Amino acid sequence: MKKSVKSSVIVLALGLGLSIGTSEEAEAMYESPYSYFNDYGIREKSFASVDKLYTDRYQMEVEQLHKKYNFGVITDEEFDIFLRQLDERDEKSLLKRETLFNTYGLVKKDDLKQITHFDTAFDDYSSLAGVEQMPVLETIQGECGSFNSFRELGKLNKLKTVNLEANNQLTLNSFKKLTDLETLVLSFNGFENKDESSASEYTQALTTDISALSHLDKLKELRINARGRMATITLKKGTTSYQLFDPIVPSIQFDGAEMNYVSTIESSERILLFTNSVDWIH
Repeated sequence: MKKSVKSSVIVLALGLGLSIGTSEEAEAMYESPYSYFNDYGIREKSFASVDKLYTDRYQMEVEQLHKKYNFGVITDEEFDIFLRQLDERDEKSLLKRETLFNTYGLVKKDDLKQITHFDTAFDDYSSLAGVEQMPVLETIQGECGSFNSFRELGKLNKLKTVNLEANNQLTLNSFKKLTDLETLVLSFNGFENKDESSASEYTQALTTDISALSHLDKLKELRINARGRMATITLKKGTTSYQLFDPIVPSIQFDGAEMNYVSTIESSERILLFTNSVDWIH
Protein backbone atom coordinates (compact mmCIF):
# COMPACT_ATOMS: atom_id res chain seq x y z
CA MET A 1 0.00 0.00 0.00
CA LYS A 2 2.78 2.42 0.89
CA LYS A 3 4.58 1.59 -2.33
CA SER A 4 1.48 2.39 -4.31
CA VAL A 5 1.04 5.75 -2.58
CA LYS A 6 4.68 6.72 -3.15
CA SER A 7 4.41 5.81 -6.82
CA SER A 8 1.27 7.93 -7.17
CA VAL A 9 2.99 10.91 -5.58
CA ILE A 10 5.92 10.63 -7.99
CA VAL A 11 3.64 10.40 -11.02
CA LEU A 12 1.59 13.33 -9.77
CA ALA A 13 4.72 15.44 -9.25
CA LEU A 14 5.99 14.63 -12.74
CA GLY A 15 2.58 15.39 -14.18
CA LEU A 16 2.43 18.76 -12.44
CA GLY A 17 5.94 19.61 -13.54
CA LEU A 18 5.12 18.83 -17.15
CA SER A 19 1.91 20.79 -16.94
CA ILE A 20 3.59 23.85 -15.46
CA GLY A 21 6.37 23.77 -18.04
CA THR A 22 3.93 23.51 -20.94
CA SER A 23 1.79 26.33 -19.56
CA GLU A 24 4.74 28.69 -19.21
CA GLU A 25 5.97 27.89 -22.70
CA ALA A 26 2.52 28.41 -24.20
CA GLU A 27 2.12 31.72 -22.40
CA ALA A 28 5.47 32.99 -23.67
CA MET A 29 4.62 32.09 -27.27
CA TYR A 30 1.01 33.31 -27.27
CA GLU A 31 0.09 36.27 -29.42
CA SER A 32 -3.42 37.66 -29.48
CA PRO A 33 -5.18 37.30 -32.85
CA TYR A 34 -6.89 40.65 -32.25
CA SER A 35 -5.86 44.30 -32.39
CA TYR A 36 -7.03 47.28 -30.38
CA PHE A 37 -6.63 50.91 -31.49
CA ASN A 38 -6.31 53.60 -28.82
CA ASP A 39 -7.70 56.29 -31.09
CA TYR A 40 -11.47 55.92 -31.29
CA GLY A 41 -11.75 57.31 -34.81
CA ILE A 42 -9.13 54.98 -36.28
CA ARG A 43 -10.68 52.10 -34.36
CA GLU A 44 -14.09 52.85 -35.91
CA LYS A 45 -12.68 53.21 -39.40
CA SER A 46 -10.67 49.99 -39.15
CA PHE A 47 -13.85 48.07 -38.30
CA ALA A 48 -15.73 49.70 -41.19
CA SER A 49 -12.90 48.82 -43.58
CA VAL A 50 -12.89 45.21 -42.42
CA ASP A 51 -16.67 45.08 -42.72
CA LYS A 52 -16.41 46.21 -46.33
CA LEU A 53 -14.01 43.36 -47.05
CA TYR A 54 -16.59 40.83 -45.86
CA THR A 55 -19.44 42.57 -47.70
CA ASP A 56 -17.49 42.59 -50.97
CA ARG A 57 -16.58 38.94 -50.50
CA TYR A 58 -20.20 37.99 -49.81
CA GLN A 59 -21.47 39.86 -52.88
CA MET A 60 -18.85 38.20 -55.08
CA GLU A 61 -19.87 34.75 -53.83
CA VAL A 62 -23.56 35.51 -54.48
CA GLU A 63 -22.71 36.66 -58.03
CA GLN A 64 -20.77 33.45 -58.65
CA LEU A 65 -23.72 31.44 -57.34
CA HIS A 66 -26.06 33.24 -59.75
CA LYS A 67 -23.72 32.51 -62.64
CA LYS A 68 -23.71 28.79 -61.81
CA TYR A 69 -27.49 28.82 -61.67
CA ASN A 70 -27.87 30.75 -64.94
CA PHE A 71 -25.55 28.33 -66.74
CA GLY A 72 -27.47 25.35 -65.39
CA VAL A 73 -24.63 24.08 -63.21
CA ILE A 74 -26.93 23.92 -60.15
CA THR A 75 -30.67 23.34 -59.79
CA ASP A 76 -33.28 25.65 -58.25
CA GLU A 77 -33.22 23.64 -55.05
CA GLU A 78 -29.41 23.67 -54.85
CA PHE A 79 -29.36 27.42 -55.50
CA ASP A 80 -31.75 28.04 -52.60
CA ILE A 81 -29.72 25.81 -50.27
CA PHE A 82 -26.37 27.39 -51.18
CA LEU A 83 -27.76 30.93 -50.92
CA ARG A 84 -29.21 30.20 -47.50
CA GLN A 85 -25.87 28.79 -46.37
CA LEU A 86 -24.09 31.93 -47.60
CA ASP A 87 -26.57 34.16 -45.78
CA GLU A 88 -26.29 32.19 -42.54
CA ARG A 89 -22.49 32.23 -42.67
CA ASP A 90 -22.44 35.97 -43.41
CA GLU A 91 -24.82 36.77 -40.55
CA LYS A 92 -22.88 34.60 -38.12
CA SER A 93 -19.60 36.24 -39.14
CA LEU A 94 -21.06 39.73 -38.80
CA LEU A 95 -22.50 38.96 -35.36
CA LYS A 96 -19.12 37.69 -34.14
CA ARG A 97 -17.26 40.73 -35.49
CA GLU A 98 -19.78 43.19 -34.07
CA THR A 99 -19.82 41.51 -30.65
CA LEU A 100 -16.03 41.60 -30.32
CA PHE A 101 -15.83 45.17 -31.57
CA ASN A 102 -18.76 46.66 -29.65
CA THR A 103 -17.83 44.92 -26.40
CA TYR A 104 -14.03 45.08 -26.47
CA GLY A 105 -13.09 47.30 -29.44
CA LEU A 106 -11.21 44.42 -31.07
CA VAL A 107 -10.56 43.68 -34.75
CA LYS A 108 -8.93 40.52 -36.11
CA LYS A 109 -5.32 41.02 -37.18
CA ASP A 110 -5.79 38.74 -40.18
CA ASP A 111 -8.57 41.02 -41.41
CA LEU A 112 -6.43 44.13 -40.98
CA LYS A 113 -3.76 42.51 -43.14
CA GLN A 114 -6.14 42.61 -46.10
CA ILE A 115 -7.02 46.33 -45.99
CA THR A 116 -5.67 48.25 -48.98
CA HIS A 117 -7.46 51.61 -48.59
CA PHE A 118 -7.98 53.75 -45.49
CA ASP A 119 -9.96 56.93 -46.14
CA THR A 120 -11.58 58.91 -43.34
CA ALA A 121 -12.00 62.33 -41.78
CA PHE A 122 -9.26 62.33 -39.14
CA ASP A 123 -10.71 65.24 -37.16
CA ASP A 124 -8.48 65.81 -34.13
CA TYR A 125 -6.49 62.55 -34.34
CA SER A 126 -2.93 63.03 -33.17
CA SER A 127 -1.55 59.55 -33.80
CA LEU A 128 -1.47 57.01 -36.61
CA ALA A 129 -0.59 54.22 -34.18
CA GLY A 130 -2.06 50.95 -35.41
CA VAL A 131 -2.02 51.53 -39.16
CA GLU A 132 1.32 49.73 -39.30
CA GLN A 133 -0.72 46.55 -38.81
CA MET A 134 -2.05 46.94 -42.37
CA PRO A 135 0.96 45.71 -44.40
CA VAL A 136 -0.74 45.82 -47.82
CA LEU A 137 -2.17 49.32 -47.36
CA GLU A 138 -1.86 51.25 -50.63
CA THR A 139 -3.81 54.42 -49.85
CA ILE A 140 -4.26 56.47 -46.71
CA GLN A 141 -5.98 59.82 -46.93
CA GLY A 142 -8.40 62.11 -45.17
CA GLU A 143 -9.05 65.67 -44.14
CA CYS A 144 -8.11 67.20 -40.79
CA GLY A 145 -5.78 65.49 -38.36
CA SER A 146 -2.86 66.82 -36.38
CA PHE A 147 -0.24 64.09 -36.57
CA ASN A 148 3.10 64.74 -34.92
CA SER A 149 4.71 61.72 -36.52
CA PHE A 150 4.50 59.64 -39.68
CA ARG A 151 6.77 56.88 -38.41
CA GLU A 152 4.00 54.23 -38.61
CA LEU A 153 3.74 54.86 -42.35
CA GLY A 154 7.45 54.15 -42.78
CA LYS A 155 6.72 50.44 -42.29
CA LEU A 156 4.12 50.23 -45.07
CA ASN A 157 6.17 49.60 -48.20
CA LYS A 158 3.08 49.03 -50.38
CA LEU A 159 1.88 52.61 -50.00
CA LYS A 160 1.16 54.40 -53.26
CA THR A 161 -0.96 57.35 -52.11
CA VAL A 162 -0.67 59.50 -48.97
CA ASN A 163 -2.83 62.59 -48.49
CA LEU A 164 -2.76 63.87 -44.90
CA GLU A 165 -2.64 66.95 -42.70
CA ALA A 166 -0.12 67.15 -39.91
CA ASN A 167 2.06 69.41 -37.75
CA ASN A 168 5.55 69.96 -36.46
CA GLN A 169 7.34 67.74 -38.99
CA LEU A 170 10.87 69.06 -39.41
CA THR A 171 11.83 66.26 -41.80
CA LEU A 172 10.03 63.62 -43.86
CA ASN A 173 12.40 60.75 -43.06
CA SER A 174 9.49 58.36 -42.49
CA PHE A 175 8.84 58.36 -46.24
CA LYS A 176 12.36 57.79 -47.53
CA LYS A 177 11.99 54.01 -47.97
CA LEU A 178 8.50 54.07 -49.46
CA THR A 179 9.76 53.63 -53.00
CA ASP A 180 6.32 52.72 -54.41
CA LEU A 181 4.84 56.11 -53.54
CA GLU A 182 3.16 57.73 -56.53
CA THR A 183 1.18 60.51 -54.84
CA LEU A 184 2.22 62.46 -51.76
CA VAL A 185 0.06 65.37 -50.63
CA LEU A 186 0.81 66.87 -47.21
CA SER A 187 -0.50 69.95 -45.46
CA PHE A 188 1.06 71.53 -42.37
CA ASN A 189 -1.08 74.38 -41.05
CA GLY A 190 1.36 75.65 -38.43
CA PHE A 191 -0.97 75.31 -35.45
CA GLU A 192 -1.14 72.57 -32.86
CA ASN A 193 -4.91 72.81 -32.64
CA LYS A 194 -7.83 74.61 -34.26
CA ASP A 195 -8.20 77.15 -31.43
CA GLU A 196 -4.77 78.59 -32.22
CA SER A 197 -5.60 79.35 -35.85
CA SER A 198 -7.00 82.77 -34.91
CA ALA A 199 -3.66 83.79 -33.40
CA SER A 200 -1.33 86.06 -35.34
CA GLU A 201 1.72 83.80 -34.97
CA TYR A 202 2.26 80.17 -35.81
CA THR A 203 2.94 77.85 -32.89
CA GLN A 204 4.37 74.88 -34.77
CA ALA A 205 7.72 74.56 -36.52
CA LEU A 206 7.88 74.92 -40.27
CA THR A 207 8.72 71.84 -42.31
CA THR A 208 12.04 72.84 -43.86
CA ASP A 209 13.71 69.59 -44.93
CA ILE A 210 12.13 67.31 -47.52
CA SER A 211 15.38 65.86 -48.86
CA ALA A 212 14.29 62.39 -47.72
CA LEU A 213 12.00 62.25 -50.77
CA SER A 214 14.89 62.46 -53.24
CA HIS A 215 14.99 58.73 -54.01
CA LEU A 216 11.26 58.23 -54.53
CA ASP A 217 11.48 57.74 -58.28
CA LYS A 218 7.85 56.70 -58.80
CA LEU A 219 6.37 59.98 -57.56
CA LYS A 220 3.90 61.40 -60.08
CA GLU A 221 2.33 64.01 -57.82
CA LEU A 222 4.09 65.77 -54.96
CA ARG A 223 2.33 68.64 -53.20
CA ILE A 224 3.34 69.96 -49.81
CA ASN A 225 1.77 73.03 -48.27
CA ALA A 226 3.67 74.07 -45.16
CA ARG A 227 3.05 76.97 -42.84
CA GLY A 228 4.87 77.45 -39.58
CA ARG A 229 7.41 79.18 -37.43
CA MET A 230 11.06 79.33 -38.36
CA ALA A 231 13.93 79.91 -35.97
CA THR A 232 14.05 83.17 -34.00
CA ILE A 233 17.43 84.87 -34.27
CA THR A 234 18.54 87.37 -31.62
CA LEU A 235 21.11 89.89 -32.84
CA LYS A 236 23.77 91.50 -30.66
CA LYS A 237 23.51 95.18 -29.96
CA GLY A 238 24.96 97.22 -32.78
CA THR A 239 24.50 94.56 -35.42
CA THR A 240 23.44 96.20 -38.67
CA SER A 241 23.37 93.23 -41.00
CA TYR A 242 22.79 89.48 -40.93
CA GLN A 243 23.46 86.81 -43.53
CA LEU A 244 20.78 84.13 -43.61
CA PHE A 245 21.88 80.76 -44.89
CA ASP A 246 19.14 78.97 -46.78
CA PRO A 247 17.19 77.01 -44.15
CA ILE A 248 15.18 75.08 -46.73
CA VAL A 249 16.49 71.67 -47.80
CA PRO A 250 14.52 70.52 -50.86
CA SER A 251 14.40 67.10 -52.43
CA ILE A 252 15.92 66.46 -55.83
CA GLN A 253 12.52 67.02 -57.44
CA PHE A 254 12.85 70.74 -56.64
CA ASP A 255 16.38 71.35 -57.88
CA GLY A 256 16.65 74.98 -58.98
CA ALA A 257 13.35 76.06 -57.41
CA GLU A 258 13.30 79.62 -56.03
CA MET A 259 12.53 80.03 -52.32
CA ASN A 260 11.01 83.20 -50.89
CA TYR A 261 11.12 84.32 -47.25
CA VAL A 262 9.23 86.95 -45.29
CA SER A 263 10.55 88.40 -42.05
CA THR A 264 9.71 91.06 -39.49
CA ILE A 265 12.17 92.92 -37.27
CA GLU A 266 11.40 94.13 -33.76
CA SER A 267 14.01 96.86 -33.59
CA SER A 268 13.77 97.52 -29.85
CA GLU A 269 15.02 94.06 -28.99
CA ARG A 270 16.83 93.34 -32.25
CA ILE A 271 14.91 90.13 -32.76
CA LEU A 272 14.55 88.84 -36.29
CA LEU A 273 11.45 86.67 -36.68
CA PHE A 274 11.13 84.46 -39.74
CA THR A 275 7.64 83.33 -40.60
CA ASN A 276 7.32 81.35 -43.76
CA SER A 277 4.72 79.68 -45.91
CA VAL A 278 6.10 77.22 -48.42
CA ASP A 279 4.22 75.49 -51.22
CA TRP A 280 6.09 72.58 -52.72
CA ILE A 281 4.38 71.50 -55.94
CA HIS A 282 5.78 69.03 -58.43
